[in-house]
Amino acid sequence: MNTGQMMLTIGALALLSFAILNLNSSLNENDLGLAQNRYRLEALSLITSYMEQATMYFFDECTSDTSSLKHVSDFTLAGNLGAEANDSSDFDDFDDFNNYTKIDTGLSGVIYKVMFDVDYVTLVGDSVKHSTTRSWHKRMTIRVTDNYDDPPLLYKNVSGDKVKDTLKISFVNSYWFYN
Repeated sequence: MNTGQMMLTIGALALLSFAILNLNSSLNENDLGLAQNRYRLEALSLITSYMEQATMYFFDECTSDTSSLKHVSDFTLAGNLGAEANDSSDFDDFDDFNNYTKIDTGLSGVIYKVMFDVDYVTLVGDSVKHSTTRSWHKRMTIRVTDNYDDPPLLYKNVSGDKVKDTLKISFVNSYWFYN
């Protein structure tokens, strides 16, 4: 083998090494992306299950008596939304979730922090607005983040840094009376 062939062989090996390193880096980035999407999907599944659970409860404490129509003035005051003293840690109406935080473990074993907020809302045009007074509509906002700090599992890249991200979904529950 002469010097020219040796140089071609070294060049080919260098190109092959460079290609393998790029492929490995690309596979690693794809693996991280897939894991990130799996955690986000699991967090969204948690949110969905809590939404379904919350809508199974009565709209308000007073609506547990289903024999008569209720008036807006019968509902819990906006400042008192949350679990009542007589609930004994069992939720029985929609607004018991207000200011509630729960640590929940997904099927993957990841520990999530689930936070709830409930408020009254009014419909203004095509927008849902917060209301300081009682109304026929309550909005629940559910936020989920992972319970890890460094590095976070649910994150967004900001200037090359991993910044903890929070998934948030809001939905409105309204009171209807059927007789």
